[in-house]
Amino acid sequence: MKKLSLLLAIALIALFANFSQAQQVETKKWTFMVFINGDNNLDRFGVLDIQEMEKAGISKDINIVVEIDRGYGKPARRYDVTGRAADAKADDWGICAKNVGDLGEIDSGDYKEVVNYVNWVKQNYPAENYALVLWNHGAGWKKKANEVLKGVCYDDQSGHHISTKDLGVMTATIQGILGKRLDILAFDACLMQMIEVSYEIRENVKYMVASEETEPGDGWPYELVCSPLAKNPAMTAEEFARLITQAYAQSYNGKKSTTQSTVDCDKLEDLAVSIDALAQAIMGACAANTAEVTAVKNALAATQKYAYADNIDLGHFAQMLAQVTKDEKVKEAINNLTMVYGKAVIENQITGTSTKYSTGTAIYFPKSSFNAAYDTIKFSKFSWDEMVKAVTGAKTFTESAAPASQSTSSANSGSSYDSYPDVYPMPGGPFGGFGGFGGIHPHIPPMPAF
Repeated sequence: MKKLSLLLAIALIALFANFSQAQQVETKKWTFMVFINGDNNLDRFGVLDIQEMEKAGISKDINIVVEIDRGYGKPARRYDVTGRAADAKADDWGICAKNVGDLGEIDSGDYKEVVNYVNWVKQNYPAENYALVLWNHGAGWKKKANEVLKGVCYDDQSGHHISTKDLGVMTATIQGILGKRLDILAFDACLMQMIEVSYEIRENVKYMVASEETEPGDGWPYELVCSPLAKNPAMTAEEFARLITQAYAQSYNGKKSTTQSTVDCDKLEDLAVSIDALAQAIMGACAANTAEVTAVKNALAATQKYAYADNIDLGHFAQMLAQVTKDEKVKEAINNLTMVYGKAVIENQITGTSTKYSTGTAIYFPKSSFNAAYDTIKFSKFSWDEMVKAVTGAKTFTESAAPASQSTSSANSGSSYDSYPDVYPMPGGPFGGFGGFGGIHPHIPPMPAF
């Protein structure tokens, strides 16, 4: 009996100690979470970005926390950037931030790993506001199992990446963990600012920050993003989301052509409805007058496009169509879309010339073939895909095998930049003037394939 009483007393003491420790975790104004999937050919650039975050300094008012999964046999770790010791020395990876977790090998291409990370952050770094950055290759709205197509967070070791549908499930789960909507979901990745992506997560996120175009090698300027937040932790979610977009443009101004924008997810339902109305008006006009088909095609040809030609700027398409359509219902639909669009895209920054007609949100508009995977995303319930097929004659196709240049084995090996969809060829290569080093990923500086 005495032994049992002693064990009970020890258990109660341990429980009280854990409770007291939990009570001591201070709720700060902001927790800035970065999920770095570097288990691919971006490996070393994740470390460089953490070093940029460290320049924000030590803070008692905000948390900057990172989970980084490295490639080439290296494990995953979690770091507390703002909570490090003032005299902290660089570790074996060159990072001064406080190592708060060695995770071993993880699958960063699985959205559940992101959920696990956020759950851990909520318990250990609670805050009034939360921003989550997904750092990796990005390619827009779609994913097909075992094929390298559009998605985000590519993990070479597992061969997995996160689809648009996964993003919806992921953010819904995160909302349950936080007990509130995620204040900001941001992508330090290429081509993710599409209505197909933002609409998927709109119910679970307040603001989404991303790029319509591919990102240059330097990616985000984390010092310019994190330092202002550390100095002004009272920033609202809208203010911080806008600041991210502005800081990105500031870092590239006069250097490269870039895009970065912030959308207010509360306005995306109205935007989607206006897109649907425009699509229906276009179909009606084209059915009644073949000249309208030509007008739409001419508008499409003049519209701002990106690394994937199927990704077009939605706002610019509306502007181009307004100049050539003769149909009054189409004009009315364009006017309504333009009004709603201005409320949804609250910050749009562009630099350079090749992206100068970007207005803040891209949309899928293929000219010849329409991917059947579109049916898996929430935005497919609207009439946009039917309009595209009606105007262009694009046939729906289902990919059953990856193209030779994007084979599954190549995608999982991490041995070539051809492994990724957000790749464009390098001029001067041996194959018709292109090819270079086997393709250059725009998120990193040019270098030979490993």
